[in-house]
Amino acid sequence: MSKPSVEKTRKMVYNIDAALPDICVENGGVVAALTEEKFPFLGKVEKLSASLVKLDADAMRSPLYAADSAVQLIYVVKGSGRVQIVGINGKRVLDMEVKAGHLLLVPSFFVVAKLAGRDGLDCFSMITAKQPVLGEFASKASVWEALSPAALEASLNVSAEVGELFKSNFQKTTVLIPPPN
Repeated sequence: MSKPSVEKTRKMVYNIDAALPDICVENGGVVAALTEEKFPFLGKVEKLSASLVKLDADAMRSPLYAADSAVQLIYVVKGSGRVQIVGINGKRVLDMEVKAGHLLLVPSFFVVAKLAGRDGLDCFSMITAKQPVLGEFASKASVWEALSPAALEASLNVSAEVGELFKSNFQKTTVLIPPPN
């Protein structure tokens, strides 16, 4: 049997654990996204990207959804925590404790949030899009940020003061949220 080519093997293997993170938040964790730009072999597979989220103890990955109809498959690599998934009708379809070895499917347009337990939570995700378009609900990049104060107040049925407080908290938030002190 012939020996595999080292050069071909390098093109087919990527160490996402060793990759520089795309997002790093002190006491929150790291996110490393993997697309065709970083791993050209993904270009040979139609509609596929990946990400590795490593949450520190008691940190949270803010709720997000695939705005481009992608499906997300999440594998819990290490640690434990809670995962919540909300459907397009706004009803919670999953709210459960997860641990290493669990595999979850997030359907198109469903929202998913992850909260790490005491030992942190590491999740690897495969996403059925080459360049996934991820929308966030609780960060500076949130859809709420684009609304005028009047539209926000009407949407949430809150006073101007509560609407201002709601928006000001987005200014401080990232996609990875460290635990409160």
